[in-house]
Amino acid sequence: MQEKTKDCESEVENMAKFGINDILNAKTKAAGQQAQTEGYKEIYLSPYEVKAAQENTHQKLENIEELADSFLHVGQEQPTVLARVNGEYRIIDGHRRNEANILNLERGHKEYEKVLYRFMDMSEAMYELRLLAGNGFTQELTAYEKTRLVERTKAALIRAKEEDGLEIQGKMRDLVAAMINESSTNVARMDAINNNATPEIKEQLKEGNLGITAAYEAAKLDEDEQKEIAEKAAAGKNVRAKEIAEKVAEKKAGDDYETPHPESITSLCYSCQKYKDCNVKTGTCQKCDQYINKAEAEKTDEQRYNEEQDAIDRQTKKKLQERADAEKMEHLPSEGNTEHKQHEIKIVASYYEDVVSGKKGFELRKNDRGYKQGDSLKMLEFKDGKHTGRTIDADIIYMLEDYTGLTEGYCILGIRVTDYTGKVSETDTESGAEHE
Repeated sequence: MQEKTKDCESEVENMAKFGINDILNAKTKAAGQQAQTEGYKEIYLSPYEVKAAQENTHQKLENIEELADSFLHVGQEQPTVLARVNGEYRIIDGHRRNEANILNLERGHKEYEKVLYRFMDMSEAMYELRLLAGNGFTQELTAYEKTRLVERTKAALIRAKEEDGLEIQGKMRDLVAAMINESSTNVARMDAINNNATPEIKEQLKEGNLGITAAYEAAKLDEDEQKEIAEKAAAGKNVRAKEIAEKVAEKKAGDDYETPHPESITSLCYSCQKYKDCNVKTGTCQKCDQYINKAEAEKTDEQRYNEEQDAIDRQTKKKLQERADAEKMEHLPSEGNTEHKQHEIKIVASYYEDVVSGKKGFELRKNDRGYKQGDSLKMLEFKDGKHTGRTIDADIIYMLEDYTGLTEGYCILGIRVTDYTGKVSETDTESGAEHE
């Protein structure tokens, strides 16, 4: 049992080490191929032991009887793909196949009491990402379903980064757009709907009475105006996005006017979340036991997360610089610790230039190799899951562990490049060509 638990933990850790493309494989699904199952194990289970996703965009479980009949005649070509989350088997891909197996079992075909599945142990966040990956490629989604998909994907990415150490490169919005086959502009609109639209507007979007553009424009208005628009849509009236946009523009133009007031006014009331409903607001209030900072209170989870990460990055960079300035860069560890190792690690292609140039003089790593100051790194460049043939040799000149903001077991390595092979050209960057 202990060995099985270790295997489970190891697989979850390995997933966290891989890049997002290795984990999600959305493009493979977009091409109409079966979800990649490398690293999955085979198991025989009762179809009743397998649980469907609680919220899944694949809700149109049609033609189950026809699929069950085909299984009886030609067999099941591809097993259903599962995640084992806290000992529970959940479907990633193959909801219709599992329903067909249940139907055949209920018809009296006992050979379906145990069915072949493929599964992998993973965390809640990783399961959510696997489930959502490529949904925008594999099926037609309504405007509401796609908006909801954006919300769930962002939440799962943030959770996987916080809990599983998932390495996310680039802007969150661009990554979500790539995962669901949408433009970054449309993802930004869906973000605005998720964050600012009232439940009434979202309900009309779900019912198909409002489109994405109309819902996006409506989300810029206050709650009362949004409810009015939602009521019109629910009543079957034609609510045009252009008319809502014109209303938003008029409101914005009116907001440009400011009533002159003395510079000495420092009232808290103007920035208070309760300003609109407060009956004692003044222009000179400097202290209030009911004060709530509106800008802070209305921040989204993503905004708070990004601010925390920026603060940690700034603090880490400052600390590394202070320590590096205080020590001689050429100084090696004491003679009592003369055994140094070379650690071979992977580095994604997008970081290669920054490391070589010295712009990125640190590495955030899980300390599962016993890194020590004075050890050296051989950094192998990987692109699209393949080693390009290029390497960077670097010395570990400083280590930061057990520091505020660092996940337990992780460390930051201050590095100095000693040698490297090859140079990235614009052609290589675009084509991903391998280097000798």
